[in-house]
Amino acid sequence: MASATKKLTLIRHAKSSWDDGELDDKQRPLTRRGEKDAAHIGRWLKEQHWRPDTLWSSNALRAMMTAKIIASTAKISLSSLDKKKKLYLAEASDLLGFINDLDDRIDHIALVGHNPGLLDLINALTGEMIDSLPTCSVYLIEFPCRTWQEVTIGSGTTQTKISPKKLR
Repeated sequence: MASATKKLTLIRHAKSSWDDGELDDKQRPLTRRGEKDAAHIGRWLKEQHWRPDTLWSSNALRAMMTAKIIASTAKISLSSLDKKKKLYLAEASDLLGFINDLDDRIDHIALVGHNPGLLDLINALTGEMIDSLPTCSVYLIEFPCRTWQEVTIGSGTTQTKISPKKLR
């Protein structure tokens, strides 16, 4: 049976490299700072006893690297990690549609993705008006509902937000 609340963790990928102008956008890797930031965030999430039911990432290399580093340092099973093509550069409306279609047996999902879609989604779901979402930032939003279809504009409350800069 589904719980009375749903939790959504949104994570923007860590800092990525623009060094190789020949690389396709999906193939851009993380910088060393990006790798360190993802590890810091992963350790912090572990301390918070963060345990999503599943962790899904955009299929971009920078997002997958972020997800793998966070999962590893937070001690989350990599078997719960999956990549989803539809998360790559998705707009807020597409992300909300993706969330509304989730299996209700999932009570807590973590998504690693991109701006501006994640920023717009956070603002829409929580009613906040944040103007930036730094790389590797995490937002945990809670919804007082039993099904993902009930997740709508303004229905979420931010439970936690953190960025690597706050951990330095």
